Amino acid sequence: MLRPASDRLRAASAAAGLALLAVSGCAQKDVDPMVVLQGDSYSTETQEAAIQALAAQQPLSDEAKKVLRRVLLAPGQALKVRQEAFNLLLVSDRNAMREALETNIVRFDAWEARRWMLEQIGARGLKDFTTVAVNSWAAVVPAWGNDELKRPEYLALAELYGADKVPDALFAVMMEAHPIRQAGLRTRCWELLMRIGQRDRLQQLVASSTARPDDVMVRDIRRINQDLGILPETREELLWLAKLQQTATPAYWKLASEALTKVPEEQKRNFELRGVAVAIAAYKRRPELLGMTVDQLYADLRPKLESRNAGKYCPNFNGFDSGRTETLSDQRKQARWIDLVAVELALDLVDDPRVRTRLFDLADRDHQDRRTEYGGIIRLADDGSFDIVEVRPRVTGSDTRFEAPQELFDQGYTSLFHFHMHTQEFENGSYAGPHMGDFQYSNATRANCMVFSFVSRRELNADFYRHGKFVVDLGTCPRPE
Repeated sequence: MLRPASDRLRAASAAAGLALLAVSGCAQKDVDPMVVLQGDSYSTETQEAAIQALAAQQPLSDEAKKVLRRVLLAPGQALKVRQEAFNLLLVSDRNAMREALETNIVRFDAWEARRWMLEQIGARGLKDFTTVAVNSWAAVVPAWGNDELKRPEYLALAELYGADKVPDALFAVMMEAHPIRQAGLRTRCWELLMRIGQRDRLQQLVASSTARPDDVMVRDIRRINQDLGILPETREELLWLAKLQQTATPAYWKLASEALTKVPEEQKRNFELRGVAVAIAAYKRRPELLGMTVDQLYADLRPKLESRNAGKYCPNFNGFDSGRTETLSDQRKQARWIDLVAVELALDLVDDPRVRTRLFDLADRDHQDRRTEYGGIIRLADDGSFDIVEVRPRVTGSDTRFEAPQELFDQGYTSLFHFHMHTQEFENGSYAGPHMGDFQYSNATRANCMVFSFVSRRELNADFYRHGKFVVDLGTCPRPE
């Protein structure tokens, strides 16, 4: 625990702080610390001195606490200034600082300061800041790599509870959090437990009867686990599942159950929620796909893709994501059973003359409309045919963006694909395929996605993609005569 300084030390610190303020304030005398901390033109040393001066003014005013919380989290602050603010808030405004960090840590991209604060949580034994570490850990931070056991959040929790007790700590947070008010925290704990290999423990929780009666999350998971054999892994899948429980019809659940019984058992352990619509579509259109192994599907797809010039057109990511590939052969190790069945269905889609007519109609109208890209969802009609549903964007104003509205998400939970167009120009081959914003979208939604791009006036290129920057170029399809 950080302890308050003695009155003598506090007075000395205040005197030093005021003296430094007077010297560093460009010949100004007795600069108000609050003025310094609310301004943007003062040096790091002056800001540090202002915080030291505030430390002598205990108890801090509510306004001073608010200003210090802003200094802690505002963009552009020096690390030393954030450290001083953290130390003072810890003794003067601990609960409010913890609440501010719980809410904002996931968006806090001052990585050095974020790491330092997480280190302090562990080093100082701040167990009441456990949820801060959990919320931070749930977010992907490319700068910190993919090794969960090297993340600063894991190290902080290991110092607080012991390395072998980190799963217990996450489990306790999840089960003690309020099912409604803290639903987001609970889904983050679930995902983290999955990421550190606690799948069997979560399966046991779902199978047991110990969950609270009002625990909607566990109740929803139990239903889909019992009915379809699926155990969601990510926060996005848990949100998706909650929406399905609210909107999917009994007929949908029955059809899903029938389709999933045909999926090979070895694929069901890590079956993603996006695979339900894929399995249903295959069950209705091409049931033989459901009995095929990964190797059999790959062997069937390889010659089909090679005959379509697949991989000829690809966006140029030189400078920030070089080495990207869109060929299935180069991504075979990353390809999942769901992906391969989805690619089979996507090829059926682009080979359907009625679908091609619809896609070129959308592409031509998008080409003329400079306000937005076009997009929507692709679903299966009751008769098993493909249904292309155009959805108008949430906002317009950019010809290189499709701003998905809530309507698309509402319809997309049971759809086969989300799609959008890259048809600003007829010769758009250098932009054929998903871009970084599209990858962010697929990571956020966990949906199966497609993008259609003009490569000439008479040809559209098609790409299938999903989370993790996995893309398969499906080649081109000609404009209908």
